[in-house]
Amino acid sequence: MTSKNENNASVPTSASNTPIALDDDDIPLETNSDPSLLPITSRHTSAVWSDFKRKRVGDVIKAECNHCSKLLAGGSKAGTTHLKDHIKICPKRVCQDLRQTRMFGTKKNLNDKNDTMTLAPYEFHQEDGRRDLAEMIILHEYPISMVEHIGFRKYSKTLQPGFKVSSRNTTRKDIMKRYELEKDNVATLLRKAKGKIALTTDMWTADNQRKGYMAVTSHFIDNTWKLQSRIIRFLYVPAPHTAEVLADALKESIQSWNLDLRLSSITVDNCSTNDAMMEILKGVFPYGSLLLRGDFFHMRCCAHILNLIVQDGLSAVVSNGVQRIRDSVVFWTASDKRVQRFEQVAKQIARECSRKLALDCKTRWNSTYEMLSIATSYKEVFVVLSARNNLYKNPPTPEDWEKVEKICEHLEVFSITTLNFSGTNYPTANLYFPKICALRIAISGWLLSPHDYVRKMADIMLQKYNKYWASVNGLMGVATILDPRYKMALIRFYFAKFFEEHDFEIEVGRISDLLRRLVDEYGSKMGKTQGSSSQQAFDLDSSSKSNEETFMQEFAEFLQQDKDSSHEISELD
Repeated sequence: MTSKNENNASVPTSASNTPIALDDDDIPLETNSDPSLLPITSRHTSAVWSDFKRKRVGDVIKAECNHCSKLLAGGSKAGTTHLKDHIKICPKRVCQDLRQTRMFGTKKNLNDKNDTMTLAPYEFHQEDGRRDLAEMIILHEYPISMVEHIGFRKYSKTLQPGFKVSSRNTTRKDIMKRYELEKDNVATLLRKAKGKIALTTDMWTADNQRKGYMAVTSHFIDNTWKLQSRIIRFLYVPAPHTAEVLADALKESIQSWNLDLRLSSITVDNCSTNDAMMEILKGVFPYGSLLLRGDFFHMRCCAHILNLIVQDGLSAVVSNGVQRIRDSVVFWTASDKRVQRFEQVAKQIARECSRKLALDCKTRWNSTYEMLSIATSYKEVFVVLSARNNLYKNPPTPEDWEKVEKICEHLEVFSITTLNFSGTNYPTANLYFPKICALRIAISGWLLSPHDYVRKMADIMLQKYNKYWASVNGLMGVATILDPRYKMALIRFYFAKFFEEHDFEIEVGRISDLLRRLVDEYGSKMGKTQGSSSQQAFDLDSSSKSNEETFMQEFAEFLQQDKDSSHEISELD
C-alpha cells in the first residue's frame, strides 16, 4: 500500500500501513543488479564506507561488508565505531601495502645456489637517487651534462617514474657535497690514527691540457692494525715546476690536514728537483717532530729506481732492437684491418699464443717488458708478414729477436720485484731487503754470461744499483727484522755475502743500532723505556718459510752455523 503526501510523493509503507521516515538519500539506486542498494553520499564522511555498502534489508538499513558480506547496523543513528571494529577483525579483508614493491633475491640457507625471488615493499627517496647519481658520475668520470641528456632522463624515468633528474648545477652541488663528506671521513680517520703517517707524492700531467698536477697520498696503520691509504690532495701546480714551487704546494697540502707533527717520511721519485724539494721541506717542519730528527724524512721510490736500472741496461744494448719491435707493434695495431690480418696469420703459425699485442709506455719499463715478452712469442708471425706487406718496413732483425729473448729471461726477476713493490693492499717494506739482495746476486751472476751484451747490460745495471742501493736503507732493514720470518738472521745472512768480515760487523751493527734508536724514541714519547744497553741480543730462531725461494736452503744452514747467542734482556730482544 502507498499513501499520498502533500507533494503527491509516493512513500513506501510497512504491512501495518505505518509510514517509514526516510532520508533524502535513502532512495534506492537505479541499478539492475540490486535495487536494495542505497547511495553513499557526502554525509557519509568516514573512510570506513570504502569497505561497506549501504543496503535496505526489510524495514531497516544495514551496512554490508564488502569483504565478508556480513550485515551490520547502518542507519544514521548507528554510527561507524562498530564498522571500524569489524574492519580490524574481518577474516576476509586483505591488508594491502600501498608502498612500491620490487623483486628481491633471497636464499633459504647459505648452501643454496639459486635465489628465491619475492616481492617486497620498499621506500623511494629522491635524496638517495641524487646521491647515487653523483657517485656514478664521480666513479666513472662522466660529464655532468649527461643529466640533461634526453636519453638519460628517459631511461631514468623508465626505471623509477618518481625520480626527478636534477639539473647540472644541482648535480655539481651534490658532487661537491659528497666531496666534503668524504673529506670529513678521511679527516676523522687520520685524526683517530695514533701512529705516524707516511706520504707519497708525484706529479701528473694531463695529456689533453698539458697541465701539471700533484697527487699526495697518505699511508698509515689504523687502530685495528689495517693498512690504510687515502688521497688527501690532488691540486694543480702552475709552471715552472721548480723545487721551490713544488715544496710550497706540498707544504700547503700537509698543513691543510694538520699533519705537520705526525709525518714519518715522504716518498718521491728519484730526481734532482725532488731532492732539492725535500731539503727545503726538511727545514720547514718542526725539527723534533720528524722521525729520528729527519734522518728518514726523504725516501726514494723503489719502483722508480728499478725503472732507472732496467732502462739504463736496455738502452745500452738493445735500444735499436726495442724500437724496431715497438714500431712493429704500432704498425700491426694501427687499424682493425691490420689487427685482423695479424690474428689470422697468428692462428696458423702461433696457435698456442692467445695474448694480444700491447704497446708500451716508454717511461715504465715493466710495460716495455710486457710488450717485448708478448712480441717475442709472435716473432715468426712478424717474419711472415714482413714478406707479405710492402708497407711493413724495418722489421726486427733475427739478431734483435735473439737479444730480446735472452734479455727478457733475465728481466723476469725485475718484473716480479716491481709487482711486489707496487702492492697497495698489504705492507711492502718488509719485502724490500730480501728482494733487492736477490736482485744484486742475480745481476752479479749475469756478469758471467757467455753473451757479451748480457755482460754489458749487467755491468751498467750494477753501477746504477750501487749508486742507490750499495748501502741498505736502514729503515727498510728494520722492517725486515720486524718480519717474524726473518728477524736479524736474514740481515746477517745476506750481509755475509756482500761484505768482508770487518765491514760485515759494521753494517749489521748499523741496522741493529738504528732499530734500538727507533724503539727508544717511540718509548720516550710513550713514557716507556724499551731499549737496553745490549749491543746485539736478537732471537735468531726463524723457521717459517719465506717468499724468497732462492737461497732459502742456504739460509737455513746459515741459521745453524750462526754463533750469535747473546741473552735476551729486553722486550725488543
